[in-house]
Amino acid sequence: MTKLSYSGLKYGENNVEVKLLVDIQNDWIEITHTKEVSQVMNKSKGEYIVVHRNTLKFDVVS
Repeated sequence: MTKLSYSGLKYGENNVEVKLLVDIQNDWIEITHTKEVSQVMNKSKGEYIVVHRNTLKFDVVS
């Protein structure tokens, strides 16, 4: 099972980091970008994060 952790600074907040964990084998995800923000949605679980575009990053968890 491979999981990715997406994180970044929450849009509209100062210095608040948000994270979203995604199982890439079982979850349906969608990543969209605008000029200012990036949105990562885990459509299988109904969870999402909206972050400043230049702060979005991901790490392989397992």
